[in-house]
Amino acid sequence: MKKSLSMLLAAVAIASSCSAANAEDAKEMARNAARFPVRAAAVGTGMVVGIPVAITRRSSNRAIEFTESFADKIGGKEHAPPMIFASILGMPFGLLVGAGEGVFMGGKNAINGSAAEHPFTLSTFSLDEELE
Repeated sequence: MKKSLSMLLAAVAIASSCSAANAEDAKEMARNAARFPVRAAAVGTGMVVGIPVAITRRSSNRAIEFTESFADKIGGKEHAPPMIFASILGMPFGLLVGAGEGVFMGGKNAINGSAAEHPFTLSTFSLDEELE
């Protein structure tokens, strides 16, 4: 049963890959081939620079959100004592969640930002105002 299913899936994959490809004109193909090294460099640079930037931004935002949320549960974020006690748990949780989100968002921004017409932009390095 497993062998026949895997053979069927392999046949479907081969059939779909053998379909006719849409041919672009030669000028557009040459332009894309020339842009590939630049875009690859933009993705690499965006990952090296953008991921730490996104981790820092997301961690700080999440630490503030968690601290305020925890402070609201024990007395309100308007007062100093609840904020101090809430920061004991809010900071580590915010750093942990923000680091995970930052790795994901930094990689996503590096890949999506370099696919545009201008590959080295602020969004490639997670420096844009709008960081999801």
